[in-house]
Amino acid sequence: MIEEFLKVEKAAIDKELEAYFMYLNNNEKEILLKDFFTQLQEFILNKKAKRLHPILLIAAFIGIVNPLYLDNQLDKIRKVSLAVELLHSGHIIHDDLMDGDIERRGKPTFHVQLKNELNKVFKNLETPHKDELANNYGRDMSILGGTQGYLLGFDIIKASKFPENLKLLALNEYTSAMDNLMKGQIVEEYMSYHNITMSLEQYLNIAEMQRASLLEKSTKIGAILAKGNMHYQINPLSKAMALMGQASAIRDDILDMQDDIKARKKKIVYILAVQNTDEEQSKILNEIYRKEEELNKSDVKQVMDVFAETNAIIIAEHFSKNLISQANDHLKDIYPDLNKNQKIFFSEFSDFIFMRTF
Repeated sequence: MIEEFLKVEKAAIDKELEAYFMYLNNNEKEILLKDFFTQLQEFILNKKAKRLHPILLIAAFIGIVNPLYLDNQLDKIRKVSLAVELLHSGHIIHDDLMDGDIERRGKPTFHVQLKNELNKVFKNLETPHKDELANNYGRDMSILGGTQGYLLGFDIIKASKFPENLKLLALNEYTSAMDNLMKGQIVEEYMSYHNITMSLEQYLNIAEMQRASLLEKSTKIGAILAKGNMHYQINPLSKAMALMGQASAIRDDILDMQDDIKARKKKIVYILAVQNTDEEQSKILNEIYRKEEELNKSDVKQVMDVFAETNAIIIAEHFSKNLISQANDHLKDIYPDLNKNQKIFFSEFSDFIFMRTF
Protein backbone atom coordinates (compact mmCIF):
# COMPACT_ATOMS: atom_id res chain seq x y z
CA MET A 1 0.00 0.00 0.00
CA ILE A 2 2.75 2.47 0.98
CA GLU A 3 4.62 2.23 -2.34
CA GLU A 4 1.50 3.12 -4.32
CA PHE A 5 0.63 6.04 -2.02
CA LEU A 6 4.20 7.39 -2.22
CA LYS A 7 4.15 7.11 -6.01
CA VAL A 8 0.77 8.81 -6.47
CA GLU A 9 1.46 11.64 -4.04
CA LYS A 10 5.00 12.27 -5.32
CA ALA A 11 3.60 12.71 -8.85
CA ALA A 12 0.93 15.07 -7.53
CA ILE A 13 3.47 17.11 -5.53
CA ASP A 14 5.86 17.37 -8.49
CA LYS A 15 2.96 18.71 -10.55
CA GLU A 16 2.08 21.23 -7.83
CA LEU A 17 5.72 22.36 -7.63
CA GLU A 18 5.83 23.00 -11.37
CA ALA A 19 2.62 25.05 -11.13
CA TYR A 20 3.98 26.94 -8.13
CA PHE A 21 7.21 27.98 -9.86
CA MET A 22 5.23 29.02 -12.93
CA TYR A 23 3.12 31.20 -10.64
CA LEU A 24 6.26 32.72 -9.06
CA ASN A 25 7.76 33.58 -12.43
CA ASN A 26 4.51 34.95 -13.85
CA ASN A 27 4.06 37.26 -10.86
CA GLU A 28 7.64 38.47 -10.61
CA LYS A 29 8.46 41.62 -12.61
CA GLU A 30 12.19 41.77 -11.83
CA ILE A 31 13.94 39.79 -14.57
CA LEU A 32 16.92 38.90 -12.38
CA LEU A 33 14.64 37.41 -9.74
CA LYS A 34 12.86 35.47 -12.48
CA ASP A 35 16.22 33.96 -13.43
CA PHE A 36 16.97 33.15 -9.79
CA PHE A 37 13.62 31.40 -9.34
CA THR A 38 14.36 29.40 -12.49
CA GLN A 39 17.65 28.26 -10.94
CA LEU A 40 15.84 27.33 -7.72
CA GLN A 41 13.21 25.46 -9.72
CA GLU A 42 15.86 23.48 -11.59
CA PHE A 43 17.39 22.33 -8.32
CA ILE A 44 14.14 21.53 -6.47
CA LEU A 45 12.37 19.79 -9.36
CA ASN A 46 14.85 16.92 -9.35
CA LYS A 47 12.97 13.77 -10.34
CA LYS A 48 14.95 11.72 -7.81
CA ALA A 49 13.62 13.74 -4.86
CA LYS A 50 11.47 11.51 -2.63
CA ARG A 51 9.10 14.25 -1.33
CA LEU A 52 8.68 12.42 2.00
CA HIS A 53 7.94 15.54 4.04
CA PRO A 54 4.98 16.79 1.98
CA ILE A 55 3.71 13.22 1.61
CA LEU A 56 3.70 12.81 5.40
CA LEU A 57 1.81 16.09 5.76
CA ILE A 58 -0.80 14.89 3.28
CA ALA A 59 -1.02 11.42 4.86
CA ALA A 60 -1.64 12.90 8.32
CA PHE A 61 -4.33 15.19 6.94
CA ILE A 62 -6.10 12.35 5.10
CA GLY A 63 -5.76 10.14 8.17
CA ILE A 64 -7.62 12.54 10.45
CA VAL A 65 -9.97 14.65 8.30
CA ASN A 66 -13.62 13.68 8.01
CA PRO A 67 -13.69 11.51 4.84
CA LEU A 68 -16.84 13.31 3.68
CA TYR A 69 -14.79 16.51 3.24
CA LEU A 70 -11.64 14.98 1.79
CA ASP A 71 -12.40 15.37 -1.93
CA ASN A 72 -13.03 19.10 -1.50
CA GLN A 73 -9.82 19.65 0.45
CA LEU A 74 -7.26 17.36 -1.20
CA ASP A 75 -6.07 20.01 -3.67
CA LYS A 76 -5.74 22.56 -0.84
CA ILE A 77 -3.64 20.29 1.36
CA ARG A 78 -1.38 19.31 -1.53
CA LYS A 79 -0.67 22.97 -2.18
CA VAL A 80 0.12 23.56 1.52
CA SER A 81 2.41 20.52 1.56
CA LEU A 82 4.81 22.39 -0.73
CA ALA A 83 5.74 24.53 2.28
CA VAL A 84 7.65 21.73 4.01
CA GLU A 85 9.30 20.65 0.75
CA LEU A 86 10.61 24.19 0.26
CA LEU A 87 11.80 24.29 3.88
CA HIS A 88 13.58 20.95 3.38
CA SER A 89 15.10 22.18 0.10
CA GLY A 90 16.33 25.37 1.75
CA HIS A 91 17.99 23.33 4.46
CA ILE A 92 19.76 20.94 2.08
CA ILE A 93 20.99 23.92 0.00
CA HIS A 94 22.67 25.28 3.14
CA ASP A 95 23.81 21.84 4.30
CA ASP A 96 25.40 20.98 0.93
CA LEU A 97 27.18 24.33 0.90
CA MET A 98 28.64 23.92 4.40
CA ASP A 99 29.65 20.30 3.74
CA GLY A 100 31.21 21.23 0.38
CA ASP A 101 29.14 18.55 -1.39
CA ILE A 102 29.18 18.70 -5.17
CA GLU A 103 26.33 16.33 -6.03
CA ARG A 104 22.79 15.84 -4.80
CA ARG A 105 20.44 13.23 -6.28
CA GLY A 106 22.70 12.68 -9.27
CA LYS A 107 22.93 16.39 -10.17
CA PRO A 108 25.08 19.33 -9.05
CA THR A 109 24.30 20.80 -5.64
CA PHE A 110 22.78 24.30 -5.74
CA HIS A 111 26.02 26.20 -5.14
CA VAL A 112 27.78 24.12 -7.83
CA GLN A 113 24.85 24.59 -10.23
CA LEU A 114 25.10 28.38 -9.81
CA LYS A 115 28.89 28.32 -10.11
CA ASN A 116 28.58 26.39 -13.38
CA GLU A 117 25.97 28.84 -14.64
CA LEU A 118 28.28 31.83 -14.02
CA ASN A 119 31.21 30.01 -15.63
CA LYS A 120 29.15 29.77 -18.83
CA VAL A 121 28.69 33.54 -18.74
CA PHE A 122 32.44 34.01 -18.20
CA LYS A 123 33.45 31.50 -20.88
CA ASN A 124 34.32 33.96 -23.65
CA LEU A 125 35.09 36.94 -21.43
CA GLU A 126 38.47 38.17 -20.26
CA THR A 127 37.64 38.34 -16.57
CA PRO A 128 40.30 38.13 -13.84
CA HIS A 129 39.87 35.59 -11.03
CA LYS A 130 37.04 33.76 -12.81
CA ASP A 131 37.15 30.69 -10.58
CA GLU A 132 37.14 32.71 -7.38
CA LEU A 133 34.24 34.85 -8.58
CA ALA A 134 32.23 31.80 -9.64
CA ASN A 135 32.85 30.07 -6.31
CA ASN A 136 31.85 33.17 -4.36
CA TYR A 137 28.73 33.59 -6.48
CA GLY A 138 27.68 29.99 -5.85
CA ARG A 139 28.28 30.41 -2.11
CA ASP A 140 26.55 33.77 -1.71
CA MET A 141 23.51 32.92 -3.82
CA SER A 142 23.09 29.58 -2.05
CA ILE A 143 22.96 31.35 1.31
CA LEU A 144 20.22 33.55 -0.11
CA GLY A 145 18.53 30.69 -1.97
CA GLY A 146 18.24 28.47 1.08
CA THR A 147 16.81 31.33 3.12
CA GLN A 148 14.40 32.15 0.29
CA GLY A 149 13.17 28.56 0.41
CA TYR A 150 12.32 28.97 4.10
CA LEU A 151 10.37 32.17 3.40
CA LEU A 152 8.52 30.81 0.39
CA GLY A 153 7.29 27.90 2.50
CA PHE A 154 6.12 30.28 5.21
CA ASP A 155 4.19 32.33 2.63
CA ILE A 156 2.49 29.22 1.23
CA ILE A 157 0.93 28.38 4.60
CA LYS A 158 0.05 32.03 5.25
CA ALA A 159 -1.70 32.35 1.86
CA SER A 160 -3.57 29.02 2.09
CA LYS A 161 -7.36 28.86 2.32
CA PHE A 162 -7.58 27.12 5.67
CA PRO A 163 -9.13 28.89 8.71
CA GLU A 164 -6.93 31.57 10.26
CA ASN A 165 -6.68 29.86 13.66
CA LEU A 166 -5.44 26.62 12.04
CA LYS A 167 -2.97 28.49 9.84
CA LEU A 168 -1.53 30.22 12.91
CA LEU A 169 -1.00 26.86 14.64
CA ALA A 170 0.55 25.44 11.46
CA LEU A 171 2.89 28.44 11.13
CA ASN A 172 4.02 27.96 14.73
CA GLU A 173 5.03 24.39 13.90
CA TYR A 174 6.71 25.51 10.66
CA THR A 175 8.84 28.15 12.41
CA SER A 176 9.66 25.66 15.17
CA ALA A 177 10.93 23.22 12.51
CA MET A 178 13.03 25.99 10.94
CA ASP A 179 14.44 26.92 14.35
CA ASN A 180 15.34 23.29 15.09
CA LEU A 181 17.06 22.84 11.72
CA MET A 182 19.26 25.88 12.26
CA LYS A 183 20.09 25.09 15.88
CA GLY A 184 20.99 21.51 14.99
CA GLN A 185 23.29 22.77 12.24
CA ILE A 186 24.91 25.30 14.57
CA VAL A 187 25.65 22.65 17.21
CA GLU A 188 27.00 20.17 14.65
CA GLU A 189 29.26 22.76 13.00
CA TYR A 190 30.50 23.97 16.39
CA MET A 191 31.43 20.44 17.45
CA SER A 192 33.05 19.69 14.10
CA TYR A 193 35.28 22.77 14.06
CA HIS A 194 36.25 22.33 17.71
CA ASN A 195 37.00 18.64 17.05
CA ILE A 196 34.57 17.50 19.73
CA THR A 197 33.43 13.88 19.53
CA MET A 198 29.76 13.98 20.37
CA SER A 199 28.18 11.65 22.90
CA LEU A 200 25.32 9.35 21.96
CA GLU A 201 22.93 11.74 23.73
CA GLN A 202 24.26 14.70 21.71
CA TYR A 203 24.02 12.69 18.49
CA LEU A 204 20.35 11.87 19.14
CA ASN A 205 19.66 15.50 20.07
CA ILE A 206 21.18 16.73 16.80
CA ALA A 207 19.38 13.99 14.86
CA GLU A 208 16.11 15.12 16.43
CA MET A 209 16.72 18.78 15.55
CA GLN A 210 18.12 18.30 12.05
CA ARG A 211 16.20 15.33 10.66
CA ALA A 212 13.47 14.07 12.99
CA SER A 213 12.00 17.52 13.61
CA LEU A 214 10.97 18.17 10.02
CA LEU A 215 9.37 14.73 9.67
CA GLU A 216 7.49 15.31 12.92
CA LYS A 217 6.48 18.91 12.15
CA SER A 218 5.38 18.03 8.60
CA THR A 219 3.05 15.37 10.01
CA LYS A 220 1.85 17.66 12.77
CA ILE A 221 0.96 20.46 10.34
CA GLY A 222 -1.17 18.06 8.30
CA ALA A 223 -2.92 16.81 11.44
CA ILE A 224 -3.56 20.37 12.68
CA LEU A 225 -5.10 21.47 9.38
CA ALA A 226 -7.35 18.37 9.52
CA LYS A 227 -8.66 19.64 12.90
CA GLY A 228 -7.18 16.71 14.82
CA ASN A 229 -7.48 16.45 18.58
CA MET A 230 -4.22 17.79 20.04
CA HIS A 231 -4.00 15.44 23.02
CA TYR A 232 -5.39 12.17 21.66
CA GLN A 233 -4.42 12.30 17.97
CA ILE A 234 -1.78 14.91 17.16
CA ASN A 235 0.57 14.38 20.12
CA PRO A 236 0.94 10.58 19.84
CA LEU A 237 1.35 10.87 16.06
CA SER A 238 4.01 13.56 16.56
CA LYS A 239 5.89 11.47 19.13
CA ALA A 240 5.83 8.49 16.76
CA MET A 241 7.24 10.55 13.89
CA ALA A 242 9.97 12.09 16.05
CA LEU A 243 11.18 8.60 16.96
CA MET A 244 10.94 7.45 13.34
CA GLY A 245 12.98 10.51 12.39
CA GLN A 246 15.76 9.56 14.80
CA ALA A 247 15.66 6.00 13.45
CA SER A 248 15.86 7.42 9.93
CA ALA A 249 18.93 9.48 10.86
CA ILE A 250 20.67 6.36 12.19
CA ARG A 251 19.69 4.42 9.07
CA ASP A 252 21.05 7.22 6.85
CA ASP A 253 24.35 7.19 8.71
CA ILE A 254 24.68 3.42 8.40
CA LEU A 255 24.05 3.68 4.65
CA ASP A 256 26.49 6.61 4.31
CA MET A 257 29.12 5.01 6.55
CA GLN A 258 31.96 4.72 4.03
CA ASP A 259 31.46 8.26 2.71
CA ASP A 260 31.40 9.57 6.30
CA ILE A 261 34.66 7.74 7.05
CA LYS A 262 36.31 9.34 4.01
CA ALA A 263 35.09 12.73 5.20
CA ARG A 264 36.17 11.88 8.80
CA LYS A 265 32.64 12.52 10.08
CA LYS A 266 32.06 10.99 13.50
CA LYS A 267 28.49 9.73 13.21
CA ILE A 268 26.54 7.09 15.16
CA VAL A 269 28.67 4.04 14.23
CA TYR A 270 31.90 5.85 15.18
CA ILE A 271 30.37 7.00 18.49
CA LEU A 272 29.31 3.45 19.36
CA ALA A 273 32.63 1.99 18.24
CA VAL A 274 34.82 4.24 20.43
CA GLN A 275 32.83 3.14 23.48
CA ASN A 276 34.01 -0.44 22.94
CA THR A 277 37.52 -0.20 21.44
CA ASP A 278 40.62 -1.71 22.97
CA GLU A 279 43.94 0.19 22.98
CA GLU A 280 44.99 -1.00 19.50
CA GLN A 281 41.60 -0.25 17.90
CA SER A 282 41.52 3.19 19.50
CA LYS A 283 44.99 3.91 18.12
CA ILE A 284 43.88 2.91 14.59
CA LEU A 285 40.85 5.23 14.69
CA ASN A 286 42.83 8.16 16.10
CA GLU A 287 45.63 7.87 13.54
CA ILE A 288 43.32 7.53 10.55
CA TYR A 289 40.89 10.29 11.56
CA ARG A 290 43.82 12.67 12.17
CA LYS A 291 45.48 12.08 8.80
CA GLU A 292 46.03 15.25 6.83
CA GLU A 293 46.00 13.57 3.42
CA GLU A 294 42.96 12.00 1.75
CA LEU A 295 42.05 8.58 3.11
CA ASN A 296 42.70 5.58 0.84
CA LYS A 297 40.85 2.26 0.53
CA SER A 298 43.11 0.63 3.12
CA ASP A 299 42.31 3.36 5.65
CA VAL A 300 38.58 2.99 5.10
CA LYS A 301 38.83 -0.80 5.41
CA GLN A 302 40.73 -0.55 8.69
CA VAL A 303 38.04 1.71 10.15
CA MET A 304 35.28 -0.57 8.84
CA ASP A 305 37.07 -3.54 10.46
CA VAL A 306 37.13 -1.75 13.83
CA PHE A 307 33.43 -0.93 13.45
CA ALA A 308 32.72 -4.61 12.79
CA GLU A 309 34.94 -5.91 15.60
CA THR A 310 33.26 -3.63 18.15
CA ASN A 311 29.78 -4.61 16.88
CA ALA A 312 29.06 -0.90 16.38
CA ILE A 313 27.07 -1.45 13.17
CA ILE A 314 24.91 -4.17 14.74
CA ILE A 315 24.30 -2.03 17.83
CA ALA A 316 23.30 0.94 15.66
CA GLU A 317 20.84 -1.23 13.71
CA HIS A 318 19.31 -2.56 16.95
CA PHE A 319 19.09 0.97 18.31
CA SER A 320 17.23 2.09 15.20
CA LYS A 321 14.91 -0.90 15.40
CA ASN A 322 14.12 -0.11 19.04
CA LEU A 323 13.19 3.47 18.15
CA ILE A 324 10.82 2.14 15.47
CA SER A 325 9.24 -0.18 18.03
CA GLN A 326 8.66 2.76 20.40
CA ALA A 327 7.18 4.76 17.52
CA ASN A 328 4.71 1.98 16.73
CA ASP A 329 3.61 1.95 20.38
CA HIS A 330 2.74 5.66 20.11
CA LEU A 331 0.77 5.02 16.90
CA LYS A 332 -1.41 2.61 18.90
CA ASP A 333 -2.26 5.45 21.31
CA ILE A 334 -4.02 7.54 18.63
CA TYR A 335 -7.73 7.89 19.39
CA PRO A 336 -9.99 8.26 17.49
CA ASP A 337 -7.82 6.13 15.25
CA LEU A 338 -6.55 7.23 11.86
CA ASN A 339 -8.68 6.47 8.83
CA LYS A 340 -8.07 2.88 7.74
CA ASN A 341 -5.68 3.38 4.80
CA GLN A 342 -3.56 5.94 6.65
CA LYS A 343 -3.35 3.71 9.70
CA ILE A 344 -1.81 1.12 7.39
CA PHE A 345 0.39 3.77 5.75
CA PHE A 346 2.01 4.99 9.00
CA SER A 347 2.49 1.44 10.22
CA GLU A 348 4.21 0.52 6.96
CA PHE A 349 6.17 3.78 6.98
CA SER A 350 8.02 2.67 10.10
CA ASP A 351 9.14 -0.50 8.29
CA PHE A 352 9.95 1.58 5.21
CA ILE A 353 12.30 3.75 7.30
CA PHE A 354 14.07 0.78 8.87
CA MET A 355 14.37 -1.46 5.81
CA ARG A 356 15.21 1.07 3.12
CA THR A 357 18.49 0.74 1.21
CA PHE A 358 18.75 4.24 -0.36
